[in-house]
Amino acid sequence: MDNDRLTVLHTEASLGFGGQERRILRELEGLDPGRFRGLLVCQPDSKLGAATEERKIPTIRLKMRSAYDPLAFAQILRLLRRERVDIVHAHSSRDAWLAGAAGKLLGIPVFRTRHLLTRIGGRYVYTHLTDRVITVSEDVRRYLISRGVSGDKITSVPTGINFKRFNPARTDLEDMRARFKVPRGSFVIGIIAVLRKAKGHRYLLQALKILAPEFPQLKLLIAGTGPQEQNIRTLIKELGLEEQVRMLGHIEDVPSLLRALDVFVLPAQEEALGTALIEATAMGVPAIATKIGGIPEVLGDAGLLFASEDIDALVNHLRILMRSPELAARMREQGKARARELYDENLMIRRTEELYRKAVGADT
Repeated sequence: MDNDRLTVLHTEASLGFGGQERRILRELEGLDPGRFRGLLVCQPDSKLGAATEERKIPTIRLKMRSAYDPLAFAQILRLLRRERVDIVHAHSSRDAWLAGAAGKLLGIPVFRTRHLLTRIGGRYVYTHLTDRVITVSEDVRRYLISRGVSGDKITSVPTGINFKRFNPARTDLEDMRARFKVPRGSFVIGIIAVLRKAKGHRYLLQALKILAPEFPQLKLLIAGTGPQEQNIRTLIKELGLEEQVRMLGHIEDVPSLLRALDVFVLPAQEEALGTALIEATAMGVPAIATKIGGIPEVLGDAGLLFASEDIDALVNHLRILMRSPELAARMREQGKARARELYDENLMIRRTEELYRKAVGADT
């Protein structure tokens, strides 16, 4: 403990900077400085590490070669002692094994956030190297219970967003339609997601192919980068959709892009929560998405859901929304209200802080 503050060490072995890493950054930035001191352990080439260093968050870079790296384990063990760490909070498999084992050896409470809905290789790290598991949705919590992890040690703390940033009333947002030369009168569909197969971009493109002759004003903006980029570009060409689709690459100014959309579509085949849907609805964008994973929790009655890979259902939802301005207006208001009620990042951070203090027996 540092001057009556709890020292919380977050660990992250991944090199990327997606939704998982952004959540860790928000959790570190948002800690009450009067009660907590936050640190990060990450890989030497970590993009998250660059972000935390830029924000003056203490960052320790060390190589985590595998879940059984003896050198990394020894380094983490020394770090926990030197920094007098009160809470270890791991986020990926490799660092969960290393930091979890080190924390357990020293009697330090170990937390593990499960950010994904993908299959876990085994439950040992959750049952033996973790004292408290945090999941990003109730659906992920139910999955872990089904794999034999005790529900008593799992708490769902949904990912929250910054409502000052995702505020449709902002006057400083860029006109993205003008930037990307979207013709006037277009009905703009958007998807912001890593270009992975599980995000289902191909189903949205196939739906667009069906609708394009009926609605020539349709445009699709695809934001993001990832391993499926070339396959998506090839499919756009094969379907003859070059005039309807814009591939935007990475977009940092997500709020401005969201304001340019008439509807946000996420045809994912697996999704632990769907933070992009929270951001879209907070900006007043009607949302259509698959009814899998944590997505129904996010949208509730504020969005339109369809079965994964059901292109006809997606086509029907888009057709209905384009023909019903009243429905779109109602979805905008319901989505904004639901996002603000359930997914404020301040709520996420305060709930996590309460779990930390409870773990060490501190008054909340």
